[in-house]
Amino acid sequence: MSGGSGPAPAQRPLRRVAVVGAQSQIGRFLLPRLRAEGLICSAIGRTAAADGPPVHVFDAARGGFTPPLAGADAIISLAPLPEIERVLEMARCLGAWRVIAFGSTGRFTKIDSTSPLEQDFVAQQCAAERRLTELAREAGIVWTLIRPTLIYGAGMDQTVAFIAAILRRVGAFPVVAGAHGLRQPVHADDLAAACVAALPCAAAFDQAYNLGGGERLPYPEMVRRIAASLGRRVWICPVPAVLFRGAVEVARRLPRYRFMRQEMVERMFVDLTVDHSAAERDFGYRPRAFTPGNVSPGSR
Repeated sequence: MSGGSGPAPAQRPLRRVAVVGAQSQIGRFLLPRLRAEGLICSAIGRTAAADGPPVHVFDAARGGFTPPLAGADAIISLAPLPEIERVLEMARCLGAWRVIAFGSTGRFTKIDSTSPLEQDFVAQQCAAERRLTELAREAGIVWTLIRPTLIYGAGMDQTVAFIAAILRRVGAFPVVAGAHGLRQPVHADDLAAACVAALPCAAAFDQAYNLGGGERLPYPEMVRRIAASLGRRVWICPVPAVLFRGAVEVARRLPRYRFMRQEMVERMFVDLTVDHSAAERDFGYRPRAFTPGNVSPGSR
């Protein structure tokens, strides 16, 4: 275990927490939870806030923040994992001994993808995980890595919020015929709660966890739940795979749907679930059942 010189990690103070990516979907739930625990919270972002609480912007060249940020005991990074070297540089600058970072279960589910973009995603995730463990050990920083399944709850995701947007417009949603791959959506607030619970937990030091939601649902049932949360009757349209693939190619030409790829079609047949029993054991992780009711209208 990391730790460096001085007091053992579990005996070090944990009063000041800096959050990288505080305006993300997890961040919106995380900061109120941290403050409810009596912790002093600071937000780190790419640009200063026009109004509201200050957002501290890191300047790597001078090793400081604007506006100034004196120090932190811990950093929770909600930024993409390939930015971990910059996050650990912030931790060293602030004197933080504790870091929680977020990766993705996609580093497992996309490992056999034929898409160059997805192959690159997996390579970047794996490299970033290695850098996290290596650099944290060198700096005497205690780390925890959280890899969530698909996140929902703030209307900012490209799965639940995307499906909800389609249902609002047309009252129907196409699904590849015969596709019943399981999904395990996890609410952003449950991930925020996991951060708060894992932060002081010695069992979570220098560990990685895959976190999913409280239910595993066949893809069509997930769509039905989203429709029910909107108060809409929905027609799930079974579409032959060959036609669905053609529709994806057409949709990709529109800026709003450029994120769509053929591999998404294939994964409708695959179970994208995880075992989070280690998190249950170590820090009492108890995610809720799939509750898409607070997806923001019209949001993406």
